[in-house]
Amino acid sequence: MMSNHTASGMDQIFDRALEQNPHSAELLKAFRPVMTRQRRLTDSLTLPSLDYSAVDRNRLRAGVPFIRQIPLFSPEDPLDRIALSLAEAVKEGMPKLTEEMDRLSALISGGKLRWKDCFGARPGGENEEPRASGLCNSPSNASLLWSLTARVLLERRGREASKALEPFDWEKGYCPVCGEFPSIALIEEEGGRRFLHCSSCGQDWRFTRVVCPYCEKEAQKGMDYFYVEGKTQESAFVCDRCKKYLVTLYRAGRLLARDMDVSAVSLVHLDMILQDKGYKPMAACAWNVFE
Repeated sequence: MMSNHTASGMDQIFDRALEQNPHSAELLKAFRPVMTRQRRLTDSLTLPSLDYSAVDRNRLRAGVPFIRQIPLFSPEDPLDRIALSLAEAVKEGMPKLTEEMDRLSALISGGKLRWKDCFGARPGGENEEPRASGLCNSPSNASLLWSLTARVLLERRGREASKALEPFDWEKGYCPVCGEFPSIALIEEEGGRRFLHCSSCGQDWRFTRVVCPYCEKEAQKGMDYFYVEGKTQESAFVCDRCKKYLVTLYRAGRLLARDMDVSAVSLVHLDMILQDKGYKPMAACAWNVFE
């Protein structure tokens, strides 16, 4: 199965991505310090233990993800510390956001913005955006910092949850951990298995190739793959019923380490082409929304 890499290999992964995808260099450079910091924080994070035995397998079979069965966030989680660290990484990769990150950091440090007081989970795993005084001028930047922060915690929980998921076949197109739809897929050329990747928590899961992950349409007709000429390893799955697409990689071997979020940023040209054709991504990410 594909998997996100830990912090130790991120420099090599980004260097290779920049070499292979010069058209995405600006975005890759912007997200390099952010994603590297996220992996480092995830690797070093210590969280209160959760009782994953409380997850109901029958509800899992019915498509109810972890986040709707047990609380994946707790008041003891170091949300503020993670957010302040990531704000510095955002400033490094996206200097234009320096003033806004400084403002949000001041709110957090001054106790006027407390992520733990803002968090909630709506059905379907969609995380509520933070609400606090001083956010009205730039809700999108607050939402960006919140999603980056939540990713660190959710990825750590997702690693733990993977052990509980090992003997279980998840059959939905949305994430078994956080309930979000995938941002990218990978197809193994040997055997043709398709794996979906969640950008919200980093979870990977196997999913059939003949069903649309978003609307669950099962048919070859009306579903296709869009390719750029000369790029046989890169494509986008498109569904004409729900008008959604999913950027997709093909992998012949496993010699090189890969981070699926870095791969998704590298394939942003596919996002631009498909959105210009009237399709929308299955998961809106910081790098694939162009409105």
